[in-house]
Amino acid sequence: MLSKLNWRCVLFIITTLLGLVWVVLGIGTYGFWSAEEGPGAGFFPTIVGTVLIFFSIIECIRSFGRYDVKFDKDALFIVFSVAFILILNYIVGLLLALLIYYIVWLKCVENYPWKKVLLITLFYGAIMYGVFSLWLQMPFPTGLFGLI
Repeated sequence: MLSKLNWRCVLFIITTLLGLVWVVLGIGTYGFWSAEEGPGAGFFPTIVGTVLIFFSIIECIRSFGRYDVKFDKDALFIVFSVAFILILNYIVGLLLALLIYYIVWLKCVENYPWKKVLLITLFYGAIMYGVFSLWLQMPFPTGLFGLI
């Protein structure tokens, strides 16, 4: 069985472990449910972690016997994009990091004109701020500079 273990299955094992971390943190640390208030802060991570575990196990089982894994260099763009957002998150905060990412993506990857880039970025920024900060009252991480 170990000889048939391929990279795809290793990826699903890693995502299963990540799902387990989310479930444990969601139930143990954040609190899944409160009898008085209903869903707690750990409700969403627990649900997502459970779904991730379920589908990772299914895909890991399906991946046995498949050796046609090909590495796509374009997939690294996604990894670097996430790393870019995370690094900017610690420096300028999440909201500003996402807005900078939108600008870079729309201008450099999608080649939109500046007018459209700024309109889309302002629109999505307003929606994110309105939904998460004003409506749900969830503060964004502010980063080192604490701008937003």
